[in-house]
Amino acid sequence: MCLDGKDGATATLPKASYQKMLEDIVHRELDSDDVAMELSAGSNKGDNYMGVVFRAQAECRQSGKKLNVIIKLPPQNEARRNQFFTRPSFEREISFYTEIYPMMVEFQREKGINVEDGSEAFNQIPHCYQTSLVELEEAIMMGDLKEFGFEMFDRHQEQKFEHFELVMRTLGRYHALSLALKDQHPERIEPHKSMVELFTTREDDGQMDQWFTMLTTRMMEALDQEQDPEVYEKVKNAMDGTFMDKIKELTNGKLAEPYAVICHGDCWNNNMLFKHENGIPVDIRLLDWQIARYASPVLDLMYFLFTASTKRFRDKHYETLLDIYHQSLSSFMRRLGSDPEKLFPRKALDDQLKKFGRFGLFMAVMLLPVITTKSEDVPDLEEMAEKMESGADLSAEVDNFRSESTEGIYREKIVGCCQDMVQLGYI
Repeated sequence: MCLDGKDGATATLPKASYQKMLEDIVHRELDSDDVAMELSAGSNKGDNYMGVVFRAQAECRQSGKKLNVIIKLPPQNEARRNQFFTRPSFEREISFYTEIYPMMVEFQREKGINVEDGSEAFNQIPHCYQTSLVELEEAIMMGDLKEFGFEMFDRHQEQKFEHFELVMRTLGRYHALSLALKDQHPERIEPHKSMVELFTTREDDGQMDQWFTMLTTRMMEALDQEQDPEVYEKVKNAMDGTFMDKIKELTNGKLAEPYAVICHGDCWNNNMLFKHENGIPVDIRLLDWQIARYASPVLDLMYFLFTASTKRFRDKHYETLLDIYHQSLSSFMRRLGSDPEKLFPRKALDDQLKKFGRFGLFMAVMLLPVITTKSEDVPDLEEMAEKMESGADLSAEVDNFRSESTEGIYREKIVGCCQDMVQLGYI
């Protein structure tokens, strides 16, 4: 197979096994050995923290047929691999593409749903060509959605209501599948109830405790104790104790039964791609399933709503978006042959929000420093991982996730999140 780089560029991945897998995909999909291909970075600095992404653009010299592939690989740096729990995250995401999603596809087909039609089915994920779980050679190779007009929304810009509406409708359908499967085929979903929460695999790690303590301190410094003492005290009490213990409790699927579902787990801006027409989002794809979990469905909602929106936006649209989510879930559950009024009535959603809604606060504490840091200011992740691995003091690293020009945006968002947590009765 002749696989040359275009314009003399080298077309190779970090390891021969990755290259072989990519060549096999290209050969199979283009049905040719005479192919030109070029590789480029598949994401910008600050866009992807748990993997390294490449984009391959291949073209058959004879037919002109093209194929674009996204290659997601683990970090090659050992410290970064260890600190970002690379092995279990790749195991989890590969399990989603090879076990969980195929189970959901089969169930939808049994119900006469056209799985190829996104207006009828839940299919809003990338096409997965091939995966590898070989130790130190993990890989996920997927279709490149960019060629179909999908793009990542700039995390520094404010999304429109239509973006949030599309996310809520999509999550509603996705969560409905778990609830309907539990109702009709509990044996199919049973093996996935025992998924280990990846956030807590390092619960005894002093470095992680230090990291979260510093993030919490930064949030508390943004609050005005004199001007808003109630919010300050309730947030302080909510954050009392170890961060990992709180995450462990909130992500415990047993505590969310009978409403627990297989959650996406990492619902923030950079794990979604939107397709726009005239500036309005008309389609979506959910990416990066590496921390999928079995837990309360509200975890996905809180994760997204409290990291992507402002208090000003939530004041106008929060309840409407919850209604949209529940209506989408209920409608799709009926299509799947189950009764939403028995399995997940609106009151159950409200109860779950009261019980697990504070998860949005913890995700905001962790993600807002990243989201509000400009790409050029994001620290070197491998250097940071080396420091964490060695047990070095991390105080300077938290400050590295800070851009002077966006500090005001961080403070506005984190303060608004805290105020809403109190106003909504979540803390």
